[in-house]
Amino acid sequence: MSVPESDVNKSGLCGGPSDSCKNHRWAFEVSFKSGFLVGFVVFVISYTVFFTHYFNLWVGSKKRSKKMRTSTTVLTASRKKKGKEIDQVTQLPILGFDQEKSGEIFKLERMVTKMSLTELHEATGNFNTSNIIGLGKFGMMYKGVLPNGRPHAIKRLHDSQSFERQFVSELLALGILKHNNIVPLLGYCRERKEKLLVYRYISNGNLYDWLHAAKRRTKILEWPLRIKIAIGIARGLAWLHHDCNFRVVHLNLSSNSILLDHNFEPKISNFGESIISNFGGEMFKNLRGNSIFIGSDVWELGYVKKDVYDFGILLLELIIGKESIEINNFANNFNGSLVDWIAHLFTSSSDLYNVIDESLIGRGFEDEIFELLRIAYTCLNLFPSQRPTMLELYHTIHIFGERNRLTSNFEILRQSKIATANTSGEIVEAKIT
Repeated sequence: MSVPESDVNKSGLCGGPSDSCKNHRWAFEVSFKSGFLVGFVVFVISYTVFFTHYFNLWVGSKKRSKKMRTSTTVLTASRKKKGKEIDQVTQLPILGFDQEKSGEIFKLERMVTKMSLTELHEATGNFNTSNIIGLGKFGMMYKGVLPNGRPHAIKRLHDSQSFERQFVSELLALGILKHNNIVPLLGYCRERKEKLLVYRYISNGNLYDWLHAAKRRTKILEWPLRIKIAIGIARGLAWLHHDCNFRVVHLNLSSNSILLDHNFEPKISNFGESIISNFGGEMFKNLRGNSIFIGSDVWELGYVKKDVYDFGILLLELIIGKESIEINNFANNFNGSLVDWIAHLFTSSSDLYNVIDESLIGRGFEDEIFELLRIAYTCLNLFPSQRPTMLELYHTIHIFGERNRLTSNFEILRQSKIATANTSGEIVEAKIT
């Protein structure tokens, strides 16, 4: 077969080996290898820069998170330039008790005095059982006399890691909250496995004993004193909810947590379940000091109105003289809720008189008792949004005090503030001495 003449020895055709084809293939291979090498070098350099940058960021974040593990949330207040007070959450490393060699821990002493375990052993006679004045869910309460000669109440928490949060919550809350109706925290101790809180000794014990152990007492709570106690509790809670620099909920309110001084002025105690939040929605919740956001609606309905409900139960205890569990049994036997049972009492005077504390019957206070029962009824509404605020309750119950000449010289708006800030924005921390 003959090859067309036009195709013989024509350059650029590769039907057979020719120098031209060899040259073209070699040039292509050199170009491809050079491009691949340049691309690979660029990739390695880019990857190295990228990895180095994000590795530095990661190391920095680990260092910051390590510091956060030894910190807790301390609430402070500051002012904007326009004069409006705002609330902030600031991390202050004061509660890393497992690292007590760190000098930062002692910043807590700016708010609460740190005491030695030896000092508290001596004050309580080595925690002698004869000095026990109460037993709570979180620990044992002792009466002790410190070197200044004054009696103090010393809570020794049970040796359990599960009570760490309660210890921190109470220390944080009572370390900065100052109010006439809140028990004063004077000191704390954390050595080895021991966790102790030192309070001012409140001479008349708790409300629970006065109401439910009255049969063993020669004295009982007269109605005017019960009104005084209700007013004081309402005043303290209203301050926590509405007039304090921060949003505070107690969440563990009961007759056991209400202490009575020598004038039967109530002092709210047991802040182990309390939560402190700023008005922006951040709150202290865990031991690592992480700030958790919670919306205003959830805060109001899920937390604040829980305190209102518990206050309603306290009012029932003051009126009926029965423990809360017995009061709930009344409702269970009625096959309804507490509000259903109370509504029934309003329609049956015989049943109403049967449940009122017999020591209050025939003393001329029936009208006020019925009024207070109606107030308790509003606190126990099944719909939290329909329960009154503690500020509304305080103003309503305060009228009872005026009738009984129990008005005091101080109102909730005149109470000392916590961690108040001056106009320059400088943080001023409360200190207990």
